Amino acid sequence: MTASHESTVTADSAEGLAPMSQSRVEESLTRLGYAFVEDDEHPEILRARFDNYRFQFMLAGEAQGVMQTRGRWNHSVDVSRKVEMVKLCNEWNMNRVWPKVYVRRESEGLLGVYGELAADFRCGASDGQIDHAITCGLSTVIAFFKSLEERLGAELDELDD
Repeated sequence: MTASHESTVTADSAEGLAPMSQSRVEESLTRLGYAFVEDDEHPEILRARFDNYRFQFMLAGEAQGVMQTRGRWNHSVDVSRKVEMVKLCNEWNMNRVWPKVYVRRESEGLLGVYGELAADFRCGASDGQIDHAITCGLSTVIAFFKSLEERLGAELDELDD
């Protein structure tokens, strides 16, 4: 019996799981039929577009075992609307486990809106787990962007593309 804070995962449970690598992320994107490009300035980042939204796929953490799927909304928001956008993001974050969504200043007067999902594969992953993490990240981040567009409605025309 284990205490509530102890893991029931044993060292043997990671058998058959391969370590994470950028090449495995590339293989997964290819297997899923998604086009992507490598970033010349940041070779550790893969970039792609889905539903006209820009996405990045990268590995993070000490052993590069955490895969992150990050999307940027295809609109920029004037900094004067920061409080409104933060409230919309906070509402989403309070009502859902993922993706994490946030607002980030990108220039003196403009904000970007982002969504991201991190999957911890420090113990390794199967191809199916990587595929699932990518599709889950894409679908949930896009769902947030669509929800944001529905909430803003006609106000979208006032935003910079």
